[in-house]
Amino acid sequence: MSAAPFMWIATCAVLTSPLNAVDASQVITEEVVVVASRLPAPAYKIGRAVTVLDTERIADLGHQYAADLFRYMPGMAVNRAGGYGGIAQLRIRGAEANHSVVLIDGVDVSAAGSGEFDFSSLLAADIERIEVLRGPSGGLYGSNAIGGVVNILTRKPVAGFSLDAEAEAGGDHSRHGVVSVAGGTQRVQGRLSYLTRRSEFDVSANDAVMGTEDDKDHNDTISGQLRVNSGGRFDVAVFGRLTEKDTDADGFDFSGGPLQGLAVDDFSFSETKDRTLGITATLRLADGRSLSKIGLAKTDTDLNGGVFGSEAQREQARFDTRWQWGTVGALSQQTTLFTQYEEERFKNLFPLDPSQVPTLERDFLAFGVEHRVEFGRSFFVNGTLRHDDNDAFASATTYSVDAVYSLGGGNTRIHGSVGRAVTNPTFFEQFGFVPGSFIGNPRLQPEEAFGWDLGVEHQVAGALLLDVTYFNVELEDEIQNLFPSVINTNGNSERRGVEVSASYSPQRHLSISADYTYTDADEPAGEEVRRPRHAASLSVAYEVMGGIGRLAANAVFNGEMLDDDFRRFFSNGFAPERTELDSYLLFNVNARYRINQRLEVFVRVENLFDESYEEVISYAAPGRAIFGGARYRFGL
Repeated sequence: MSAAPFMWIATCAVLTSPLNAVDASQVITEEVVVVASRLPAPAYKIGRAVTVLDTERIADLGHQYAADLFRYMPGMAVNRAGGYGGIAQLRIRGAEANHSVVLIDGVDVSAAGSGEFDFSSLLAADIERIEVLRGPSGGLYGSNAIGGVVNILTRKPVAGFSLDAEAEAGGDHSRHGVVSVAGGTQRVQGRLSYLTRRSEFDVSANDAVMGTEDDKDHNDTISGQLRVNSGGRFDVAVFGRLTEKDTDADGFDFSGGPLQGLAVDDFSFSETKDRTLGITATLRLADGRSLSKIGLAKTDTDLNGGVFGSEAQREQARFDTRWQWGTVGALSQQTTLFTQYEEERFKNLFPLDPSQVPTLERDFLAFGVEHRVEFGRSFFVNGTLRHDDNDAFASATTYSVDAVYSLGGGNTRIHGSVGRAVTNPTFFEQFGFVPGSFIGNPRLQPEEAFGWDLGVEHQVAGALLLDVTYFNVELEDEIQNLFPSVINTNGNSERRGVEVSASYSPQRHLSISADYTYTDADEPAGEEVRRPRHAASLSVAYEVMGGIGRLAANAVFNGEMLDDDFRRFFSNGFAPERTELDSYLLFNVNARYRINQRLEVFVRVENLFDESYEEVISYAAPGRAIFGGARYRFGL
């Protein structure tokens, strides 16, 4: 490529945002962040690396798939296998895709079988806020939090009545629609949303060799929530979500012939059904000094891949109780005790095989404590200690400590954290797929990680907010495929890097945000796959015509990265080679115009300059596409 990407990286290193593109003069803010503590805490008290995308920023980015939103956050790598419905994986700070906990409205939605969440099934239209906690977070969230935690919050119901409707059509034969109804009284509110999207895209990268069949993707999602407030002391919230996704997929040739290791047009498909249900009850006593919360959640994931299928369930119960101690001078403290029980079940449905393993079950019981110490409004320390008693693995004790110190009247914040986390083997890794074709390893040990980060956040002239953070994570007992089974590798895997981010809001109607991440992720065998060393983004939004219109331009740079290449698998001792994928630079633009208080029209262009690129070998990514639509909002 030309020198443009390197100029792009330099620009992002200068202009960089730890939170979002809001007015940077509000450095010390009472904005509450949910993901960084067992119970919500103000953002300025958090020493962990946390990034937030709020409603306005999500609208400015304009993407209809949640996976694309994470490309504008530091420390994140997104890989999608081809078209819109292709499996989309998220890696935080070089960790694996199953090394992060993913929550939607507080419910863990990661599939129990694979331990990860497929972001291709998540549409963005109903998302109100995204919070990402980076770094080992086992003390807070238990297994799978090596990379961090993604917390997605959908739109809340409101009192009165509101109706939102949206329709969009455009490139790749896409059609998109949303209908959402919300309302209620001051004590009881509810919201129900329906989202649907259809698209067609030829996934295989080489049409001359592999054909030109368009692969269809259908996504239908129903989500809802109900909130009951007794008047301040007691409230209950119920969340539910159902997603059905049908996707045509190109097969992967493993015949040893001329197309070995490549995506090929065939009749492959996948049908997934994800169901989640959660309920949370909160009790406040002693004038708010005592807060207790109990939560119950259930997740079901069904997969039909034509030649394979599975079903998995997760049931979880948790209890948190916090006590805020009295303030002595500038010193204040609060303690949270928590416990969590979780049970997972998994079963291969087909192909039917005499060696098929029946329904598998495992569970754990965890206890923990979190303690926060505050010295005025300048120094904050938070520590968490957790012990998990696993029935299928050795018990694990994890922890995290973070601190933040503000100086210069709050214009500068020094923040850092340290922690230990584990990730338990998945059901696939522990028990195999069909034992005759992929043999599990019941002797696998959980992967263990120790990591730390240190950063400085600084406000300049009340409009520019800069943050630079260094991170280092060391992983032991990494689980690695060694066909036809898996093992814990000897030696350590290391992930280190630098995250630079910034937001600039010189005027109310203009906001600029950018980030740059350098990631060096290595395992004993060499450099890790699908982790670009350099990644960056830039977003500019400008309000026009007195707020009636809004223009936004966004760009994403993904540097060169390695991928597993299976084309010489059989002649290479049944091991993949590693091939470098080219870097790419994507530009996206969108515009919104409000016709009146209820009706808004919009247009957006993705991949403006029609960049050709691959995120997974031989799987084509979408080219330039133009979309247009309208949004209607009615409220009483």
